[in-house]
Amino acid sequence: MKKKRVLALDYGKKRVGTAGGDTVNRMAFPKGMILNKNRSFLIEEIGKIVKNENIDFILIGLPLAMEAQQSENKILKEVQDFAGLLKKNLGIEVEMFDERLSTFEAETLMKETGKSPLKERGLKDAISAQIILQRFFDTLDN
Repeated sequence: MKKKRVLALDYGKKRVGTAGGDTVNRMAFPKGMILNKNRSFLIEEIGKIVKNENIDFILIGLPLAMEAQQSENKILKEVQDFAGLLKKNLGIEVEMFDERLSTFEAETLMKETGKSPLKERGLKDAISAQIILQRFFDTLDN
């Protein structure tokens, strides 16, 4: 498999967590958080990361509901629209991957290490993106 650098995003209405890694080493690392001021700002900031770090594709956490009823999941539609905008504006491959329980898992990890998920929301968002990316790497064939 050719090495591809991946930027993972945990999209939220207020903040977008970021994580990075590559398809050869398959280790995800939290990067940081971008304030979700508006879509143009987000695309610009993500574009800077893509350019500066030679990112080959973007992975966005897909906020699927735990129950079967997806029709009322407004954030799902927002994420799908945003993924399309990224692909169009940055000219880069964008994939979506199930993010269910990633935020809960990030909060649990933070509490176990003595960090406050409420006080360090940016870190929580970055760890959530890391969890999404690591789960994606764990599904890749060797």
